[in-house]
Amino acid sequence: MVDFGRYHLRDNPFDPAVQSPFMADREEELTRLERSLNSAFSSKGTRFIVIQGTYGVGKTHMLNYIYDSFAGPASKQKGVFAVRNVLFERPIAVMETEPRWAKFGLSLVCRVFANIEKRRMQEVLTKISAENFSGAFDRLFVALREGDDAAFSYIAGEKLRAIELRTLGVRQILSDSPGGLNLFFEWLRLVGAAGYHTFLVLMDELEYIPQVLGETKVSQVLNTFREIFDRSTRQASDDTVTAKPVFVFAISPGGWDHLKGLERAAVRKTGGGGIAPFMERVSPRDTIDLGPFSEADTKELVSQRLAMFRIQETQNPLEPFAEDAVEYVHTASFNKPRNVIQYCGILLEDALIEGLERITGEDAARLLTKYGIAPPETSR
Repeated sequence: MVDFGRYHLRDNPFDPAVQSPFMADREEELTRLERSLNSAFSSKGTRFIVIQGTYGVGKTHMLNYIYDSFAGPASKQKGVFAVRNVLFERPIAVMETEPRWAKFGLSLVCRVFANIEKRRMQEVLTKISAENFSGAFDRLFVALREGDDAAFSYIAGEKLRAIELRTLGVRQILSDSPGGLNLFFEWLRLVGAAGYHTFLVLMDELEYIPQVLGETKVSQVLNTFREIFDRSTRQASDDTVTAKPVFVFAISPGGWDHLKGLERAAVRKTGGGGIAPFMERVSPRDTIDLGPFSEADTKELVSQRLAMFRIQETQNPLEPFAEDAVEYVHTASFNKPRNVIQYCGILLEDALIEGLERITGEDAARLLTKYGIAPPETSR
């Protein structure tokens, strides 16, 4: 086991598994994101918020930062129930024939429910008075409140025996998108009855959709989100007490450009069908771009990570790194925070093996070059 005590650290601050509660720099992006979220929370209908950025610039970290802001006891106080990472744990179910019965809506709903801890779902349902359990899935949600395993299997889309279905008050397993979306909106009504105004869904790697699926399937996927948007808007106009769904998507610029290209092609062919209805529901105001890190951002990230694990204070917040070592890491990282964290972890462990008291710029160049890591101008 590596002992980081030599550098007065409890452990390795650059372990990829370490979740930092901080966002290095990103003040402008966070300000824009918070503005969009606060606007969405105060509005009545669904909103789509898009975070763009190349791989490694911090999209996933920003989604985790948002989730952590609304997780735990604070979520009820803020009126926001959040769930994250629901899209790609397993292959997307989409059927090209009979679009109304395409499977993605069902697949999406089951993923959403699968990513809600049983404890959190039960906490919501125990806040609701008996008269609110009056919809088509009332017995199912009562069973969920009581921790019935069959009920949790049902909302995850798993097969059940006929006797289990009868006990839950449902005729058959969830088998199509309309049934899945009906269950989803019943859940939103109960979330609203429990005192939440927003059901926040955080979805990473949206670029998977245009990269893997053909245009017809992409249209079906995005039309499911559009249907949720429109249905939520209609319910809001009826003054129905329900939590509105707000989606935050993370996507690469290439993935977003691909969707825009498909949108333009669809407009030329159909005059505005297919992908266009979804894209038109994303306001430019709700699109946040995460650009590459500056050198100052990199230094802030490294100092924040080190501070989380320091055993004692130090005058230089970058210790055991010399400033020129961090500058070298920055140029070698292609301005990506994910690379910064990985490279600093390599340097820290190799420096301990060599018994270095301090990691200089020369040390950084020598140690990282062993692994083929070098700034762009020297890596050609």
